[in-house]
Formats: sequence, C-alpha cells, structure tokens
Amino acid sequence: MRARWIAAAVVLLGGVLAGCQVAVTGSAGVSAADQQIADRLAQQRDAVDAALDALGKAPALELDTTVKDASGKPIGLGFRITRNGDGFGALPFEGHVVQVTELADDLYLSADADYWKSHGLEENSTQFGAGWVHTVGTELPMDPGARFAPDQLVTGLVKSLSSLNQTADPVKRKLEDGTEVYQLGGGLGALQVTTAQPFRVVSFAPALLDPLGGPKLGTGFQVKSLTGDALKKFHTDFDNTVGGLGQPFDGLAQSSVVVTNDRLDCKDFVGSCTATVDVTNSVVGNSSGSKPVVHVTLTIDVSADSLGSKTCTTQGDAAADATITMSCSVKFSLPNRTASYQVLAKPTAVGEVHVPFDANAVKAELAKSFALLGA
Repeated sequence: MRARWIAAAVVLLGGVLAGCQVAVTGSAGVSAADQQIADRLAQQRDAVDAALDALGKAPALELDTTVKDASGKPIGLGFRITRNGDGFGALPFEGHVVQVTELADDLYLSADADYWKSHGLEENSTQFGAGWVHTVGTELPMDPGARFAPDQLVTGLVKSLSSLNQTADPVKRKLEDGTEVYQLGGGLGALQVTTAQPFRVVSFAPALLDPLGGPKLGTGFQVKSLTGDALKKFHTDFDNTVGGLGQPFDGLAQSSVVVTNDRLDCKDFVGSCTATVDVTNSVVGNSSGSKPVVHVTLTIDVSADSLGSKTCTTQGDAAADATITMSCSVKFSLPNRTASYQVLAKPTAVGEVHVPFDANAVKAELAKSFALLGA
C-alpha cells in the first residue's frame, strides 16, 4: 500500500531560538489504479492457490511436451506418474528421447547407443542401447519420480513462485484452444494457470523446479490430472511396460570374466567335437545388498587341419563372483578315408551384469497401488 503525505515544515527565523510547529492535514490511501492492480493480484493469487491445491491432490498426472527429431519434425512425448512416484513414458533428456520407467526407488532407462556414449559409457553403449538399463535418479538431469509426483511438483512450483515479483500487474494469455491463463514466471520459464474455475495448472517450465537440470528437459510440460477411465488406462499401460522390461542391464556395475579349465572331446569317426570350459566372473560397482546376475556368452572357435573351422556359441547365467561350467559343440564333415587330425579350440567369453526383475511381482504391487488411487 502506498501513502502520500504533506509534510509539516519547521522554520528557524533569524536567530530566534524558539521554534514553531505547524500542523498540516495529511491524506493517506491508494489510487484507483493501484487498487485495481491489487484486486487483480488477489484474484491471481486465489487462482494459483486453488490450482496448486488441486494439482497436489491428483491421484496421477500426465505430462506432455513436444520436441523435434533429427529431421526437425515435431514429435510428442508423454510421461505419466502416480502420487507414489511410480511412472513411465518418454522424456527429452539433453536432446535424446529416453524411455523411463520408475518403480519406487528403481529407475529403468531405454535409450539409443548415442545417449550412453554421451554419458561416457562407450564400451557398453551397444548393449545398453539394445535393452533396458537399471540405474539411479542421480544419473539424470532431473529424477522424474522425485520431481513430478503431484505433491513434489507442487512443492517445487511453490518454491519457485516465492522469487517472483508479487506486485507486478498479472499477465494473461489466450491459448490456441481459447483457454485464458495467468502466465507467471521470468527468465526460467512460465507457470500457466487458468483464470476461470475450476482453476488448474495448465503447464510449467521444468527450469522452475531446477534451474540447472530443468532446462535439459526442454521449455515446458503440459499438465493433466488422471482420474476415472484415464487412470485405469494408465494402470493397463503400466503393466504392459513392466512386462516388456525383461532382465535389465545393471547400469552401475561392471563384470570381468576369465575362462579356465578348457577341455575338448572329439568323437572318433563322427566328426563332432565338444568344448567344455569353466567361466569365472567378478563384479564391481553393484549396489550394496543387490544380487546381480552375470549373463555369460561363450563363443568357441574350433579348427582342424584340412577340415577348416567351426564356431559354436552358448549362453548361461551365473551369480556374481561365481564360476559356471559351459559347453558347446561343432561338427566337421569328414572325408571318406581314415585319417587323424589335430583339433584346436579357442574359447572367448563376455559377461553382462543384469538385475533380476520379477514382472509378475511388480504388477501385483502396482495393482495394490492403483487400487488405493481409485483405479
């Protein structure tokens, strides 16, 4: 509130020690223009408070954004998340489209090899780019489970609004569909809230939640609460996504394998040879208490003078820091004569660290969670 005052004057006259005070009638209050701004600010504040309150109470949210692919064509991405922080969808991380599935404290990503290369995983980029990878939220510019769940999203937006100019005249915009919104924000981006009831959050800039990591997710997300049939569809789609995770790679662990005790058994007059080896693995980097599985691919090149070479491949799973015995066989075409041949076998093994994943158990937990949400 502004106040205008007419100050009283105190005058000292030519050496006269006694002063005099003159009382002047003052006026206090705000101008009509200032009062109108104050009223509009109060209306905006009520709309924002009601919209954020409704957002925080939503059982689940859908966040949508648009990015451009390599050819410049716009593509739509969406991410859905429950109040509990469980969610899945596609998000634009640092110019890459990344599929994200988050279940409690477990985060799974699916991205192309270029994404993993950009994160310094050159050696594993090809295999990681072919499946899902288990990692942690701190590996991302912004953890969606920790930032986009309804209550967490509201907390972040409220914090960002505290830095805004609270005396500036509210800014209104008309969206393409005709919806009128308040647009609040500044250099970090905007928060849009409808000007008419029922008040709701229409969109927000991720940079409002995190000035450093937020911009890596683009300029803004459209927001929609999910209830009723939309919530049920979310549950169904979530189950389908969980069923497709398979046995994800462990993005935080690495393994090394060593082949020992190689043995070769060839059958006389048959031409078949079976190579048997022991494969010992060691794992580093896995989280405490986890029980990763090392998926071993064994390739054996078997060669014989004048018979050429054959290759066989087999696969097996072993516990971390354990040894398994593996075998594979080849068969040569023998000439129609009696002869002896020197046969050599060269084994090579590669280990991949996977996180055990029980899709049925996860679906059962999701069913309980969505039931509490009203789906």
